[in-house]
Amino acid sequence: MITALVIIFLLGLLTLRRRKHRRTNPHEILKRDLPELIDQIIVLLRAGYTPANAFLQLEPWLTVPMSDVVADVNELVRHGVRFTSAIIQLRHHIGPPAYAIVDALIQLDRDGLGATTILDRLSGEAHAERKRRAEAETRELPIRLIFPMVCCVLPSFIMLTVIPILAGTLTELSTHIG
Repeated sequence: MITALVIIFLLGLLTLRRRKHRRTNPHEILKRDLPELIDQIIVLLRAGYTPANAFLQLEPWLTVPMSDVVADVNELVRHGVRFTSAIIQLRHHIGPPAYAIVDALIQLDRDGLGATTILDRLSGEAHAERKRRAEAETRELPIRLIFPMVCCVLPSFIMLTVIPILAGTLTELSTHIG
């Protein structure tokens, strides 16, 4: 009976966690994928592509939410919108973390200057931000693991160690007394 209640409770908890993950803000997902976008742009620019051509090559190399945003920008460019005007869409989709990369790409496209050093710095900052976020999640992990430990490990420890010892002791007592 107790085991059934614990299982039902754990299934409810898993359902709540899945719903929470579904409600993840799309901006958060895009911010998480921003370092890959910057790294791919750097690779393509160093390979000799112009910023507009580099952006056209990005779609297959990115994950789904970011590739959709890049596809939107590329679609605008294919329909005749200038790259510098189309790239501004990244600001609307990703938000403030994309402002610096958008400004660097606009400067690179307009002036033709070697902005790879700026992009390298932005890549380093994006990776450092991702590392800080991962460290914060790691610090929260023990708090998240308290519930499973108390509800799963502790009852199983009691059932597998304490109850057999207690039952053995009670049978020994009953044989000595009786």
